Amino acid sequence: MAIGNLSLMNRAGVSAAFDMTTVPKDPEKTITSKADVIQWLRKSFDTIKAEYAKADRQKKVQLFQRDTTADNVFLRILLHANEHMGQSIAYARMNGIVPPWSGG
Repeated sequence: MAIGNLSLMNRAGVSAAFDMTTVPKDPEKTITSKADVIQWLRKSFDTIKAEYAKADRQKKVQLFQRDTTADNVFLRILLHANEHMGQSIAYARMNGIVPPWSGG
């Protein structure tokens, strides 16, 4: 999720925000400790938060071989996070974990 967020930021035209060359090869296999996962997630969300306010959101960009705006890429980042949250809730419930906001 974090690498996806950072990659989408580059697609939004804010490539200076994060240097993708610092991402390890095969991050799904090499970023495995809880601390490292949390660090990468925070880094990605902090980058999004910092760059959103100063980005040219009307800038024309390409995403998935289509013309769009940077603002639509930021919207895709939001949808990406929402999809992962839904997956996490389903996975937690399958394992008998009640999400904190739905507990009694």
